[in-house]
Amino acid sequence: MTPRHLATVPATVLATALVAAPVAAQPAAPPLPAPSLPAPDAYQPPEFITAAPALPPGVDPAGAWQLELIEAIRLAVRNNLDVVLEREAVTIADRGVDLAVGEREPTLGVSYRHGDVRTPSSSILEGSPDTINTSVGDAVALSYQQRFATGLTLGADFDLARDRSTSSAAVADLNVRSTATLRVTQPLLRGFSTDLVVPRLAILRARLGAARERGQLEVVLAEVVLRTETAYWDVVAALYRHDLAVRSASRAEAQLALTARQIEAGVLPPSDRISAESTLAQRQLQQLQAEQAVDAAWDRLRAVMNLPRAEWRRAIVPVERPTFAPTAQSLDDALAAALRNRPEPAQLAGEVADAELGVRQARNDRLPQLDLGVSGTLIGQAERAGASLRDLGGADARGWTVMLDLTWTPLGRRADAALAIERSRAAQRVTQRDAALQRIWIEVKDAVRAQDGAAREVAAAARFRQLAEDGLELEQRRFLNGTSSNFLIAQRQEELAAAQVAELTALLDHQKALATRLYATGALLTERGIAVTPGP
Repeated sequence: MTPRHLATVPATVLATALVAAPVAAQPAAPPLPAPSLPAPDAYQPPEFITAAPALPPGVDPAGAWQLELIEAIRLAVRNNLDVVLEREAVTIADRGVDLAVGEREPTLGVSYRHGDVRTPSSSILEGSPDTINTSVGDAVALSYQQRFATGLTLGADFDLARDRSTSSAAVADLNVRSTATLRVTQPLLRGFSTDLVVPRLAILRARLGAARERGQLEVVLAEVVLRTETAYWDVVAALYRHDLAVRSASRAEAQLALTARQIEAGVLPPSDRISAESTLAQRQLQQLQAEQAVDAAWDRLRAVMNLPRAEWRRAIVPVERPTFAPTAQSLDDALAAALRNRPEPAQLAGEVADAELGVRQARNDRLPQLDLGVSGTLIGQAERAGASLRDLGGADARGWTVMLDLTWTPLGRRADAALAIERSRAAQRVTQRDAALQRIWIEVKDAVRAQDGAAREVAAAARFRQLAEDGLELEQRRFLNGTSSNFLIAQRQEELAAAQVAELTALLDHQKALATRLYATGALLTERGIAVTPGP
């Protein structure tokens, strides 16, 4: 290399070359210290990231949708099909609670009967064999029944019947009979427990199911928000990669033009034009591939937001730019936040509680059915309804009954099998809970590690990009001085393009890692201002 050429080489590069050159009788140089990475808070994004990316050809910037991240999230939360389905599941579960509670609602009944019967005499008391007796009757019945929290069943019936008969055996030609009955039945073994859990099993399990579905809605919402953010930043990445491909193609065009001038001046042979044109063709191919990647990223974002098909042809330009704002959180703090904020631990606890209620019910079903009941009846009878009711109130005709009913299956094989199954299910739920908590622990640990690693990668990628820029600048000066070639220029351009993509990827990975950590610790919905409500 001539002194004139040496003058064009930066001092740092020349010093590195001199250190690397072998020198006889010189002791080995001490190892160079590792290059220090810039502090994360000192990071300044380069111009190709701070500037708005170039849109693909054919896209009208005026007609593009300038979309903010929070707007994309709100659209996804309102329209995403998974969220819509889970909201319906919450509604069904809430109605399931109403259904279980409705079993205790009072049941009222009203009935009316009218009959007109003509029959021959069946005994000497009713008249001669050729006598036709006529009986015309009207009856009204009222009933009430209700089940209470103890399993007690209360029932009441009132009947008022009027009969007009021509039979000589009838009490009177016109007779009105009124009857009032009150019944109380209380299970003592099966279907009862002193803590009143067994009589309320259906309601308790329905409430656990409703709470589980509400937790699942929160899980689905958080997943949709995370998917939306990921799709949003994927669009940002695709647009910037396309912009970098355009810049890379522009550099290749400039190099081709420079090569053409060098050939005309006789500095380079005509064969060097092939290398420059080949590089430009490769860059143009990469630009076309980047355009297709942009369209695919748009479709993924449109899908997660569940946009109408009419909106799918509209270009989307994200308003947010990738930034770097590192945040630190210890692993222990992140895990504690996850156990405190995420809905899954409460869901798992509810599933274990539901399984324990199943065991409780199966154990209770092994007991004999022993029911204690008491009923009382009052009867009134007269030729007029008013007199019959007064007679009923006098309680002259009355009766009462005490009953004790026992139903028992001595072998109990079915009940024993059911209890064994429920115990196994309960053990499964406990194991599933432990496994799910372990998965949460792994998710949190991965998220914290990914965010920390992404922050380090941003600094390393920035250093890589800066060195690639310096290397390309140096190679271009060498080319002008006639000491380099189009092949080396293409290599340096490729290195710069890879370094820029690496820095962009590191920035966006850090952006995604932040959202992933918020998701893993259960703070994503709160941070994004999303309230968990069953309705839209």
